[in-house]
Amino acid sequence: MKKQIGLLVACLVMSINVNAAVINFGPVSATGLGPDISIDNLVTPTATTGDAVMTLNIGGDFDWTSEYVDISFDGISLGRVFDNDTTNDAFNFASDLGTRHDSGTVFTGTAIISQSVFAGLISDGFLNLFFDTSNGVNCCTLNSVGHISGTIAFNEVSAVPLPAALFMFGPALL
Repeated sequence: MKKQIGLLVACLVMSINVNAAVINFGPVSATGLGPDISIDNLVTPTATTGDAVMTLNIGGDFDWTSEYVDISFDGISLGRVFDNDTTNDAFNFASDLGTRHDSGTVFTGTAIISQSVFAGLISDGFLNLFFDTSNGVNCCTLNSVGHISGTIAFNEVSAVPLPAALFMFGPALL
């Protein structure tokens, strides 16, 4: 009897599936003195089993320490990039000091968002990104922020429908 109950429990546990999920955002750009960019209501799965990895591609007028970007998800800060300080953000840009967008340079960096934080952010099925640039981001380019795009990759939890026969199999075991 214990074997049958164990088999039934094992079948029910196997009804959960983990799949790789990728959320794409951008490309977007902005002009003006210290433009802010919002990417709102990205549709997400509502559960995750591990950390998320955000890959960010960004280019613009970030050639001085007073020209930076504060990055956040739904009010949770990922820090400040392009301020010549690698200790105050979650990203691993090769250099934390950018160059003007008119040089055509787009920098790529990644950040790891812990599962405990990311699970709370996506629990409602939506994610909002916010890029707050400093007032120094304004000069000498067609777009003060010439390019923002990226991905957020993580493992999503999805239910696998149980076959109808399983519900008839359970009482038969009992």
